[in-house]
Amino acid sequence: MVKNILRIILPPSLISEAKRDIRRVRNMLKHAEKTSLSDFKEALTVQLGLQAGDKVFVTSSFANLNAEGYTPEDAIRALMDIVGQEGLIMMPYYPPVSSMEWVKSGATFDMNNTTSGMGVMTNVFAHMEGVTKSAHPTKAVCVWGKDAEEYASLHYESVDPYGDQTPYGRLLAAKPSKSLSLGVVNLPMFHAIEDKYQQEETLYYAEGIFDVPLRTKDGEEIICHTKVHDPAKCAQTMMGGEFVKRFPEPIRKSVRFGYDNLYMIDNTLLVEAARKEFALGHTRKKD
Repeated sequence: MVKNILRIILPPSLISEAKRDIRRVRNMLKHAEKTSLSDFKEALTVQLGLQAGDKVFVTSSFANLNAEGYTPEDAIRALMDIVGQEGLIMMPYYPPVSSMEWVKSGATFDMNNTTSGMGVMTNVFAHMEGVTKSAHPTKAVCVWGKDAEEYASLHYESVDPYGDQTPYGRLLAAKPSKSLSLGVVNLPMFHAIEDKYQQEETLYYAEGIFDVPLRTKDGEEIICHTKVHDPAKCAQTMMGGEFVKRFPEPIRKSVRFGYDNLYMIDNTLLVEAARKEFALGHTRKKD
């Protein structure tokens, strides 16, 4: 509700800043133990089961980790060390405002210079050695690990930003894979599952295909033809992570950490569970 109110009363340029201020105040009112890097590694491996060779999509709020003595880069390197060179790490790299706001602004998404609105960890990750970006103006990702370039390739050619021929679809097909949410309930991989298995009328896109300018990392100017989520439809839905909370272990594991929770989702198991829910008419749309 708060996010919807912010969209009404504030210009897009101030929304992200206001959300950060609200989160900062909320956290100040909470009591939580500081967390160390060793705590972080133990939570990931012992409690959530992250291991060498895992392919994982990571969303994050570093502030919610209540970290002491370690930085966003330290946390990312811990993830890299755990999954290793045979594993894969993917993070979202979206515009600093909602997709529709970005599209309506007419701005060009510059793969080298536009800042991600998905948190400090994503922005740090994007500039680390060995990390590549997929080219897309609203749903780009950063990828590191085995076959990263292959996962990230030709994203802009897909009209469906989460389709089979995108990093999301490729990760979903690379069974098994996982989603890791660090202090947030965002779950981008669930959109890929929705787009693949829900009926067209139950999806949350605006009508039509949008032509959105994109500047690639090589400086090439292209137009990306893509579907864009409708803010009005999305306002009537719960977040993907909230929907997935209905599923028990082993599909979903969680551990209290810092100001919030860490969540590990088995994407492969989630597909079958979600398909059963969709068949029963259960979606993220609020009653």
